Amino acid sequence: MSLSLIQQEFVVERDDEKCIRCEVCVRQCSFDVHTYDPEYDEIVTDDSKCVGCHRCVSLCPTGALVIRRSPLEFKENANWTPGVLNNIYRQAETGGVLLTGMGNDRPYPIYWDHILLNASQVTNPSIDPLREPMELRTYLGRKPEKLEVDMTDEGPRLKTELAPQLKLEIPVLFSAMSYGAISFNAALSLARAAEIAGTYYNTGEGGLHRDLYRYGKNTIVQVASGRFGVHADYLDVAAAIEIKIGQEAKPGIGGHLPGEKVTEPI
Repeated sequence: MSLSLIQQEFVVERDDEKCIRCEVCVRQCSFDVHTYDPEYDEIVTDDSKCVGCHRCVSLCPTGALVIRRSPLEFKENANWTPGVLNNIYRQAETGGVLLTGMGNDRPYPIYWDHILLNASQVTNPSIDPLREPMELRTYLGRKPEKLEVDMTDEGPRLKTELAPQLKLEIPVLFSAMSYGAISFNAALSLARAAEIAGTYYNTGEGGLHRDLYRYGKNTIVQVASGRFGVHADYLDVAAAIEIKIGQEAKPGIGGHLPGEKVTEPI
């Protein structure tokens, strides 16, 4: 086994007097930090695998676990901080690209939090909602330069042929998140929410589970270079098709599907 320079970030402390060996932490930890040794009737902890998610702490029925940051320190250097060094070690050992979800994990300013949107000078809000209704309904699609109307005995009739339109009851679309990157339950929640809100969710490039076909009228399917799960039924069931040309999250390296994600349902 080669020597690893990656330093552990957290230390798991277990109170043996409180621990009842229920093995909840063993079953719930997806990083295999905890293992049960039946010979000695004890839970063995591998601190190097801990990512500080606190799932074991939250689910422990007796409160026997505490997660602390590792006291191990590097020599102080303003340029080569511990975080920078550990990131270099991880990339060198794994050959992977370090990505962070849910925003930037660095202490940088988030300018969006300082933007104030004030539309009071654009138009006055409705005073009487019965006579001055306000709607958020939005239509997405190509619009003609002008509309031609024919007058008939039954009244005016639209002569101009309109391009297909997506009807949104709220001007919000759900961002693309692939099945496999998120669980089936998460994908189902997005589909249900889109149906209730009258908008659309995006499958990403991970294909569409058959059980979600019934939400097709609120589904935007994605076709990308990987062509994961792309077939005729997948395209026909959707309200719209999105063609992904590039991916900002991983610029220049294309789509990757790790082998451990390819489970039987996927």
